[in-house]
Amino acid sequence: MSAFYIARQPILCANGETYGYELLYRSSDSNAYDPSVDGKTATSNVLFNAVVEVGMDNLVGNGLAFVNLTDDFLVSPDLLELLPPGRCVLEVLEDVVVTDEVVAGVEKLIAKGHVMALDDFVDKEQFARLLPLAQIIKYDITQHSMEALKAYRLEDEAAGRRSLVERVETHEEFEELSSYGFHYFQGYFFAKPKIISGAKLPANRVALVQLMAEINNPDSTIQELAEIVERDVSLGVRTLKYINSPMNGLRVEVTSIQHAAVMLGREMISNWVTLLVMSQMDDRPTEVIKLALTRARFCQQVAEKKSLNSATYFTFGLLSLLDVFMGQSMQDALGSVAVSEDLHDELVNRTGEGGLMLDLLEGFETGSVINPEGAGEINMGQLYQSAVAWSEETSGLLN
Repeated sequence: MSAFYIARQPILCANGETYGYELLYRSSDSNAYDPSVDGKTATSNVLFNAVVEVGMDNLVGNGLAFVNLTDDFLVSPDLLELLPPGRCVLEVLEDVVVTDEVVAGVEKLIAKGHVMALDDFVDKEQFARLLPLAQIIKYDITQHSMEALKAYRLEDEAAGRRSLVERVETHEEFEELSSYGFHYFQGYFFAKPKIISGAKLPANRVALVQLMAEINNPDSTIQELAEIVERDVSLGVRTLKYINSPMNGLRVEVTSIQHAAVMLGREMISNWVTLLVMSQMDDRPTEVIKLALTRARFCQQVAEKKSLNSATYFTFGLLSLLDVFMGQSMQDALGSVAVSEDLHDELVNRTGEGGLMLDLLEGFETGSVINPEGAGEINMGQLYQSAVAWSEETSGLLN
């Protein structure tokens, strides 16, 4: 069973009472940020661990949770649906480029009841459009003189904003900054970040299969599919990562789950989320995920060549390993997944076109088939190699 890690550092009021905790990404029990991890991934992990693995109440008690946000979350605030309003201070990182989409996202988050803060504030011009919206400004005291900090504090007071200083490391710094009227304090003088870790709970197989059934319900609308994806921060982030990847060749950036659902189409988003859900059954090896991807892509390509429904056979290939993921017979594994009678029969009894595709796949996988007979003008070996290459590229988007 794998482990999760998250760090928290207390933020104190001037009277010494705890106001909240900044939640920090950690990838191990080493109390340091891993620079190889991009900001979006770090924030996604922090959110998932805070809400799912630990629980917000267990992590911050009655205080507020300070969470760093990259551009991705600001332009797609629906990704933060799991965060309870009134319990979080959402920090706009110092490297965020302030666009119309960012401003609109911040306004939406405030409307939902979240407190917004500007982190490591330095450049007034850069954040001119967000200053009127921010309720808290954070200052790294190593980036400013004491005179400048005093002036900033007076400006914040005049504007009705609260001020927080971080990297406070000595009693003298605390005393002087307190005299300027700063509201909140953070730094090693009070406490270093504390790592909280534990064993990741194994994915609830029943819940995941129920989600797959919901996603694959032929009567669900694109709107309903988008709402299903929005319930899960991890699914939402990875769906946007997938659709915006170069392999999809889109000319515009997709910034919301609703937009992604429309761009991918009903069947493709169903297949993608089914794959993500299967990948969360994380006691299965990565190679099994790649194999499922290869099968799905191969079946899709063969279906296209034969003028069959390619989306249906992508689903077929994906589900052809459901028994392995679930540790059950195929009959039992399909019990909670909404598939057509024909697809069910092809998966369980190896009938029809799907049965032929699986026979071919198993031949390629074991090396017992090189030049399959009866393929006509279709180069099955070439399609299989293409599917393998696609699988390798796509599997990286599942993390």
